[in-house]
Amino acid sequence: MSYEIEAKAQVDDASIVESRVRQSGGYLIGEKKQVDIYLSHPCRDMMAADEALRLRLEGGACVVTFKGARMKGSLKSREELEFSVGDWEKALEVFKRLGFKPGAKVCKVRREYRLLGANVAIDKVEGLGNFVEIEAPRIGNEMERSALVERVANLIGVDKDRLTTKSYVELLESRSSQRSDSM
Repeated sequence: MSYEIEAKAQVDDASIVESRVRQSGGYLIGEKKQVDIYLSHPCRDMMAADEALRLRLEGGACVVTFKGARMKGSLKSREELEFSVGDWEKALEVFKRLGFKPGAKVCKVRREYRLLGANVAIDKVEGLGNFVEIEAPRIGNEMERSALVERVANLIGVDKDRLTTKSYVELLESRSSQRSDSM
């Protein structure tokens, strides 16, 4: 099984964070637009089970990802299974015919860097703003990988107290409920 270990933080000025990444020895891997479509299961509440099924559209490619429930800890650690499909529209249609329903949609522009072996993504998320997401490579034990995420965050000036394990979907839903509460 493959587990991701990551954390993210909202940042006021993404260019300052990018500059710190480069000054710390990070290098740009690339920039891409990503559209994530989350699917709800027809027979069980995946949100209540803390699971997610996502179709990620990136250029002409599509990646289907299952994310298992988060494990306890200060950083987000969860099982992640992924595979690529050639035709996202057909993939979505197959899921719909199986009873899955498209739900939340997250659109972002991601600039991805590599620093100390970790992936550092600078994300501009529609409806949320700028974030930095740090993900450890899938080698080593959980403690080493968690320490690397925290080390990279510290190196690029992201306060450990600002790190969150919430997903963009959760952050968008939280923002949406705050807006409706203020009306």
